[in-house]
Amino acid sequence: MLIGFFKKPAEAECECYIIKYIDRIWLSETGDAEILRTFVVKVDENSPKPLKEIRLLIPRKHVENVENVTESCFFSPSKCYFNSPEIYTTREYKIVREVTQPEQFNSYGIINHDGIKNIKVFPSVDYSSCRVGNHTLIRLQLPPKDGLKKGESTEIRIKFQVSSFFNKVTTGLFPVYSIELSYFPTLHIDEKIDQPDEKFEIKSKPVLGLAENHFKGGFDIFLYLPPGFEDVTGFNSFKEKFDVYNIDGEKTSQKRTKFLWRLREFLKDRNLPEDSLLGTGLNVFMSGTFTKKYDAEEVIDTMSKRIPPGFWTRRIDKSILFGYIAIALAVIAMLTSLFLFFLNR
Repeated sequence: MLIGFFKKPAEAECECYIIKYIDRIWLSETGDAEILRTFVVKVDENSPKPLKEIRLLIPRKHVENVENVTESCFFSPSKCYFNSPEIYTTREYKIVREVTQPEQFNSYGIINHDGIKNIKVFPSVDYSSCRVGNHTLIRLQLPPKDGLKKGESTEIRIKFQVSSFFNKVTTGLFPVYSIELSYFPTLHIDEKIDQPDEKFEIKSKPVLGLAENHFKGGFDIFLYLPPGFEDVTGFNSFKEKFDVYNIDGEKTSQKRTKFLWRLREFLKDRNLPEDSLLGTGLNVFMSGTFTKKYDAEEVIDTMSKRIPPGFWTRRIDKSILFGYIAIALAVIAMLTSLFLFFLNR
């Protein structure tokens, strides 16, 4: 659910990369989705220019309620489960320094996240969104006036909602739903004014430290089905588990089927280097179907809602009528048999 990351044209000479990316997608039974997007961008040590703005292009028209939640990077694991060290490959998530003056726009703290050290975290990141053709463009303005300098990295977290995220492909008592996820498709943008272009793209690295078998960073997608939904088909290369956490990292009473997909495994299946530098044109496409699992009470309740009023009464009346007819036919048959018996004597 991403076309790509981009720089603004004035910063085309900045050499930078996305070195960690996580999408967490919670589906609702109504077909909508809540998405928590986390990423780390790093400016190369030899970059001739800093980075002041990051742009994300999302292949959806209806992106709503965009919110910067980068402040959650400083929450304890008990408040935000996604800050728990044990859920990452390197078993590392550490708050090195809290934000000293959070009221100041350019104030920042420092974290270590999944093997990536000294990540600057600016809680105050200005953002805006607009429609670009059939897509949505989100602009993120980094707080430092002089931008993110060479050798520096920053983590950003945003959340947003997307309507009509999956479709009903069959109707009836137990419908089947389908979902499609697209990452790094070929870019087709007709607008000519200051819009994303491949030459301004910020490429992504799906894994760091591969040579040392450290597997730092990563490019991962988590998909959470609505509670009670399962019977999944498709979603090749996804790993299935269960989860009880919501978009804020809080534990809930709802148990959801969760899938994990890693970009480096996709590259491995295509016989491509797992640490390739990637962007638009890779055309990663994932799809699958799922249904809702009903217990006995839900089946009875669902069926009763679909039966017209008076149905059972009409059925009972007809049954009584048929019963009388059957008795009458039986009596006639018996009298006929007796008549034939005496007639032949």
